[in-house]
Order: sequence, then structure tokens, then C-alpha cells
Amino acid sequence: MPELYLILATIFYWVSTATLLNPIAFVLLVLIVSQLIFNKKGMGIFLSSVLIFLNLYLFLALFSELMEFSSFTFSAYKMLFVGVSFLTLNILMSIKLFFKHITLYPERTKILG
Repeated sequence: MPELYLILATIFYWVSTATLLNPIAFVLLVLIVSQLIFNKKGMGIFLSSVLIFLNLYLFLALFSELMEFSSFTFSAYKMLFVGVSFLTLNILMSIKLFFKHITLYPERTKILG
């Protein structure tokens, strides 16, 4: 279930910011948990789209942060490896959530017959 991973990733993000009042993490956590409970199709598509775009934005922020290093040290490699792997996994799970809630092959309906 991609929802469970996304809940854990959001909690990891919340803990790693080291602030108790994090409204972005709180809203994401509420949305993902409500999606897990109610399993609405439209909400799943909306939530997965938001998470995909948010993680793409974070890729840009990661590469911007990497450009600030004067030389590519071990800490830069570590940031690159951890950041890219975490964000890639987040995007993959968001895409999995997206495909879970769309209908690829809709049922045919008969008109006049």
C-alpha cells in the first residue's frame, strides 16, 4: 500500500525538521490518513498529483543545494545519494497511488441497444 509508505515518509519529514508545529507535515498526514480510511477516487488522484509535484520541487531544491558546494565532498555525495533515493521512492509511491485510483480501461456502455 503506497499510503502506508507515504505516512511513514511524512512522519520522517516531520521528525527531521525538528519542529513540533509543522503545518505542512500535519496537513499531508491528515490527507494521507483520510485517504487510507475513506479511499476516495478523486481524493487519491488529487493527493498523488500534489505529492508528485511536491517531490519534483524538492528535486530542484536538492540540486540547488548541491550547487552550493564548492567541491564535491563526502557530505555532498551523502546528500545526493540519500536525497535522490528518498525522493525517487516518494515519487514512485505517489505514481503507484495515482495508478491505483484511475481507471485505465473503463467499462463500455451501450447507447440505444
